[in-house]
Amino acid sequence: MRVDVLPRQVSITPGLRQPVTITITNTTTVIGGYAVRILGADPGWVELEADEISLFPDESRTLTATVMPPRGLPAGTRRIAVQVRELTPPESSTIVELDLTVAPSEVVQLRIDPLAVTAGKQATFSILVENTGNTRVRGQLSAEDPESKVAFRFEPDRVLLAPGEHALVDMRAKSRRPFIGTPRVRILSIFLDQNADDAFFSEPYTDAAPSPDGERDALANATFVQRSVLGRGALSLLGLLVAVTVFAIVITIALSRLVGQTAADRDLALQVAAARNSAATTGTSGVAGTVNLLTSGKPVAGVAVSVFTADNISSPVATTATNTSGAYRVGNLAAGKYKISFRGAGFVQLWYPGAASDADATIVTLDAGQQQAGLDVRLGGVPASIAGKVVGDDVSAATLFLETVPTGTTTAAARIAALDPSTTPGVVAPPDNGGAVVKTVPIGSDGSFSLASVPSPSIYDLVVTKTGYASSVQRIDIGAGENRTGVQLTLSKGDGLISGSVASATGPLGGVTLTATSGQTTASTVSLTDTGIGTFTLRNLPTPATFTVVASKDGFASQTLTLTLAAGQKLTGVGITLSQSAGAVQGVVTTEPSNARAPGVAVTLTDGLLTVQTATESTGDVGAWRVTGLPIPGTYTVTFSRSDLAPQTVSLSLDAAGNITPGSLGARITSDGVSVSLQSSTATVTGSVTQKGGGTVCDVSSNALGEATVTLQSGSSSYRVTSASVAPNCGKFRLEHLPPGTYTMTVTAGSGTSPNSQVITLQAGGTVNRSVVLSQPASMSGTVECCTTNQAVGAEPGPRANWHVFLYLQSQYPTQVAQSTTTDQGGAFTFKDIDAGKYILAAGPTADPANATNTTPVTVQPSDQLTGVKIMVSQ
Repeated sequence: MRVDVLPRQVSITPGLRQPVTITITNTTTVIGGYAVRILGADPGWVELEADEISLFPDESRTLTATVMPPRGLPAGTRRIAVQVRELTPPESSTIVELDLTVAPSEVVQLRIDPLAVTAGKQATFSILVENTGNTRVRGQLSAEDPESKVAFRFEPDRVLLAPGEHALVDMRAKSRRPFIGTPRVRILSIFLDQNADDAFFSEPYTDAAPSPDGERDALANATFVQRSVLGRGALSLLGLLVAVTVFAIVITIALSRLVGQTAADRDLALQVAAARNSAATTGTSGVAGTVNLLTSGKPVAGVAVSVFTADNISSPVATTATNTSGAYRVGNLAAGKYKISFRGAGFVQLWYPGAASDADATIVTLDAGQQQAGLDVRLGGVPASIAGKVVGDDVSAATLFLETVPTGTTTAAARIAALDPSTTPGVVAPPDNGGAVVKTVPIGSDGSFSLASVPSPSIYDLVVTKTGYASSVQRIDIGAGENRTGVQLTLSKGDGLISGSVASATGPLGGVTLTATSGQTTASTVSLTDTGIGTFTLRNLPTPATFTVVASKDGFASQTLTLTLAAGQKLTGVGITLSQSAGAVQGVVTTEPSNARAPGVAVTLTDGLLTVQTATESTGDVGAWRVTGLPIPGTYTVTFSRSDLAPQTVSLSLDAAGNITPGSLGARITSDGVSVSLQSSTATVTGSVTQKGGGTVCDVSSNALGEATVTLQSGSSSYRVTSASVAPNCGKFRLEHLPPGTYTMTVTAGSGTSPNSQVITLQAGGTVNRSVVLSQPASMSGTVECCTTNQAVGAEPGPRANWHVFLYLQSQYPTQVAQSTTTDQGGAFTFKDIDAGKYILAAGPTADPANATNTTPVTVQPSDQLTGVKIMVSQ
């Protein structure tokens, strides 16, 4: 009997079916019956195509076993076995093991109660965090709002949940209240930044795949409707009390409009908070799109999107709200014609695609089942205004520019270096710094300025320039409809200069940001990375003045200098040296003896206080790893581990420049990194089985024996395999993933052959090879002769040729013949490859066993070579 199971290692997903094929081959010369069982698995997980089969000699049949573990099964590897047992003699059993691996699936659900809170400075929400996956989840809660105006506090802020567990967390959202105006609607996005099991208190990371625009997907959203300190109604009432005697009627009308507007804004905020719960419930069509700011193109969250039938705009058929990416989707719409409205607090109501009224809206026609995407709009806020003053020793003839913020610029200081007002006398040109000029205002001698009808909401740079002066930049974030006052910009003399070079321990250093600050004046530039690497120049600095110059670059400790410029001074030759603030270590992990790259190996670095963990790459640069952000100087222990490999630990030191010190160098550690080779944590046994003079020899030239059973036994642990019976591996066997230890290896090939036993010792990562020679299987030979002393009259004494000899197991005589043969001319007969046991020999002149009345009992031991057996007949 031969049993093959494919595959031996199976990756399964709970709730999904995974087929396993079992091929059984009858290698005997008689019809065999076989029973199939799955051991080590819950019977409810497994479905067998058939649990009992019958096979003719040399016939094979493939059965399918379907494994479907239940949902919620914890992640990990489970070993099960396929047992095939013969129902007919010799009633042997074969067990083939296979591993089922359930991949970890981290699924976390967040539920928030209540979904919307209206409050002043602080709001409290309850969050239910539930682990609905199959592996343990460690995580840290975090949240954000689109404007970054809200501070969050979680109690507790970290959770550790086993599969099926949940935790209740209180979230407090706190933000400065608007002093006046309508309520502010703040959309809150909540995240769970999951931590690796062995790095719970290290920097958090998230498993969530980033969205196409680089943002994470929030697990839940809530709405914080924040009331202002003084509402419009209160301000209007105050004005009414002052002018009640003169403008009673006018103020009353204005008050009514303002109170109505306040109520409308509040209603709109509540609509946005509940919009996601309102949707059409019939039909198979839908619409989708995005809402972005008209000014900057950034997505707008919390905009109410209402879908009306084209002939009735009194009541929407469906309403939703845009998410943090500005996207919206409305489904379950019936086929027909529709108009879509967009409203947000502080924004002008818009009808798709850009109409101010429903009469000018474009009708969207939907067919049954149609999903119309790409219905994008750009929303503009109520126009804002900015007013303020430019101060300095002489601000007359200066020019103020209102500019959009260029892409990629993050601070106002980073733009000053690009400002270069025209040197043409009497002409002031807008600065060429990448931003679009929205408005231009000349500055008079008093320095005051006012900008009306400013598109909002948006972020702008206010840039004031004047020939011979340092340009000044102030970044301003304008809300929808905001009236910003009291803005002050300083115009200072700008005829100074600071230049020099930046270097590190290894040479000139490009890409270093240098920022010079003196009072309210800030100038910034970046050291060159191409020609003249490391050099820099800070221009248009007001003089005389004292500047604080800061040089900074990721991965290096910042350097600060204090430099004083006299009137009109141009300071050159300034030298700055930066040292690394953090080190990095990298390397490659391979396996022995093949030197193959090893994916998925856990790499843990620790200096006793800080522990950092990563893993080798599984795709791309397989086996490679890298850890950055290590405090330097420092000494680290690096441990490499994987469940099937023996762990290995090395030690290294980093100097103040982040380089591996010479004392760490060796065969595995070089200045370029750490290269280690891991050996298996288990052992392997290989070998071959041969037998002369019989048996299932599949290669006559080498006497290789197939179908031999090889068993390793150590205490209660047992491992079994069958030698191959097909070329080119005829007679060979292999046992892998064996725990180190001492084993008794026994090789058997039926009861007619004496077993071969030997003791072997296995070391981790080692391979033991054994060639086993089995003794010749039992055989029996003899003659059929006549006659006894009571011979029949006329019988001639001597051997009997062409007589039929029948071999019976003693327990089956005379009903079942085990083997039969015919004597040769000398009356001789032979039976080969017989099992040990008690037999009855019978001989007769015909092929009918019933005529074989002359019998002889024979006992056969394993590997016996019985000769000279005589069967005496009387005729």
